[in-house]
Amino acid sequence: MPLLRSIHLKACTLDIHGIGWDSIAAILSAPQLRSFTLGAFLLSPREAPLDRTCTDALAPITTFRFEQPALHASLLDYPAQQNTLAFVLPRLHSFLESLHLPSEVAPVAVLSQTQWPRLRELSLTGEFDPSVGYPTPLASLFSGMSGLHILNLTLALPRGVSRKRLMLWPEGYESRLLWPDLESLTLSYPDPEDHIFAHLPPSLRRLSLRCTPHHCLHLWEQFDYRYYDSPILYSSEMLEILTRISTPLLDRLQLEYLVDSAEDDLLRCIVDKFPNVRFLEVQRFQTSRCESVPVATVAQRLSGLHSLHTLRAHLQPARSIPVHRNPDSTEEASEIKRYYIERVAALYAVAAVLRSILPQPGIRLWLLQREDCGAAWRLFRKQDVAQGAHIKIVPGVAAIIEVCGF
Repeated sequence: MPLLRSIHLKACTLDIHGIGWDSIAAILSAPQLRSFTLGAFLLSPREAPLDRTCTDALAPITTFRFEQPALHASLLDYPAQQNTLAFVLPRLHSFLESLHLPSEVAPVAVLSQTQWPRLRELSLTGEFDPSVGYPTPLASLFSGMSGLHILNLTLALPRGVSRKRLMLWPEGYESRLLWPDLESLTLSYPDPEDHIFAHLPPSLRRLSLRCTPHHCLHLWEQFDYRYYDSPILYSSEMLEILTRISTPLLDRLQLEYLVDSAEDDLLRCIVDKFPNVRFLEVQRFQTSRCESVPVATVAQRLSGLHSLHTLRAHLQPARSIPVHRNPDSTEEASEIKRYYIERVAALYAVAAVLRSILPQPGIRLWLLQREDCGAAWRLFRKQDVAQGAHIKIVPGVAAIIEVCGF
């Protein structure tokens, strides 16, 4: 297959499977190959290659993606993967333009000590495990990547690990502008004391300051994420961060925060500092489910974003799912159905208020809907909201986007 330039291998099973080094080496040595993606498989989990046993030259690959679909602390049980990556990536450093790695097995020393002259995109996703050897400050990990355009650090914090370990630019760190051409930045659990926010380049267009996994999943799927913390910021802390940012070209902004007395100032800040935002995602969480939700006030504040064409919002708390996911009786099934009807009807009420105030023509409005397993963004079209209570609500039948941990 002399024209084959891209290979994507993905395991569609819940079982753990790996691909040995002999197979990986044969693929990566195909001279015409430029893109390699390994999804859900383990990468040479039993034995890492040695210099003396690998004589074939690797192809000049520009895209290398080692992806896992969810939090995979089990990757730490196979340390040979980190050694395999430490063997492969230095041999590709002159060619790589896009690199995606699970954070649990990222070869930290190689990333920090190697120059990556063509690298434009780096994504580290997964659990931030201190035993992997991540440096302090974290920015030193990217010292050889000055040409980055996209940096995605979607990192979950195990219980007991401080969010300050994720700070890029702490007090006293001496550095120049890290990425002068950066266009997209995703950070988990940002810290108001991180000086990176005062040094973001004016080229930045997309900014995501999020929880990993999303805070709604910590609240609604507590058992699944019981080993992870979610040190979500208060709106006053998020305000402190945004006031330090000067990125006039920003057109996409995603925020997660816990409501306090500074929320109104935060919403005003978004409008004043980022008037060109076209896509806004706001996941706000209240400390009490008994508090009223100021939907109209939120809409009034965001009405000043004249370029806004997509709004994703979580504004109100969702009560607990009433019964188990697999109902044992007709009564339980009916209770689940009533829950969804009530929940979606409540979202229609929120959507109606938002649409009645937001002046942006043709805005696409998505609201966060709790599912029996996780959550999803549900699209509320103008004609649907106009019909209101007369619309037939059928769980699972809608334009929805699943909310993933990453």
